[in-house]
Amino acid sequence: MHNALVGKNKRNISIFVYFQICPECDEPIVGIKEATMGEVYMNPNNIEGLVLLRKGQRR
Repeated sequence: MHNALVGKNKRNISIFVYFQICPECDEPIVGIKEATMGEVYMNPNNIEGLVLLRKGQRR
């Protein structure tokens, strides 16, 4: 996985987007993760708590 800082939410917590191409089906995998308080770097290999976004998903 790769990740990038998107910004901060209204509680001033950093939000990261995680992404990669699936090695099996060549489709994108995208997820979003909230950092713990004060964390400014997120290890892209640590996907614990990652919320995956799916095609056609609505909230």
